[in-house]
Amino acid sequence: MTAISIGPLVFDGARFAAVVALLLFFLVVEIAARLQKGDAGRWAGIAVLAWILGARTGFVIANWSAFTPHPLDALKLWQGGFLPAAGWAGGIAVLLLALLRRARGAALPLVLGGAVALAGHQAVIAALPPRPSVTLPDLQLIALDGRGVQLGGRGWPVVLNLWATWCPPCRREMPMMTDLAANTPGVEFVFANQGEEAARIMAFLRDEKLPREGMIRDPHGRLMGALGAIGLPSTLVFDAKGRLVAAQTGEISRAALARMIAQATGE
Repeated sequence: MTAISIGPLVFDGARFAAVVALLLFFLVVEIAARLQKGDAGRWAGIAVLAWILGARTGFVIANWSAFTPHPLDALKLWQGGFLPAAGWAGGIAVLLLALLRRARGAALPLVLGGAVALAGHQAVIAALPPRPSVTLPDLQLIALDGRGVQLGGRGWPVVLNLWATWCPPCRREMPMMTDLAANTPGVEFVFANQGEEAARIMAFLRDEKLPREGMIRDPHGRLMGALGAIGLPSTLVFDAKGRLVAAQTGEISRAALARMIAQATGE
């Protein structure tokens, strides 16, 4: 998997690149604004907001079928899901507005900031190690009733979610994931709890009114090492031959997971 760990913080590679780009944008705009003694700083905030709203709106429209049954999911920006082209359109609109209003010294800092942010984003993406060729590990794990469960060799697409009850993002995304599992025929969902006892897992499922289907235990966290996962939650999607086709570290949205599943099924 491609994730970045900075102390206790763990970022998916794509999200880390976005954070770097955002910091570079504000830094360059601030430096340019101080040199020009203009008001580019105020416009920078507007441009970033326009980028986020544009990119999110574009993503929602592109994945409308996933958002129609759950429209409030469009507000869950922390789950990710942005269409960069639509975001740049929003940023360019703010630049044009600044030009029309003849904002003092705003245009050049915004252009420089955007160029450096884009270059920084691409540099981080290029520097990330390529995703290794991974297959669904052939490990024997434990069902909640104590039975042994063989993970590999299933013969159909698998969504593998590594989670724990103490992990807030895991808890937030679990209702969505179990609902998607119940409504995605031909794809098996496996929820591999990392390091917790069966009693604690079952208490969590009971309190949250979540199903037990697909829940297994990985008491020693062997999957984390086998898959190169460095944070929870981690969601990995494998095709029918057990090959990894997509993965994300951190909370995932319904739309993003549906797109990952489509990659695995070829739809």
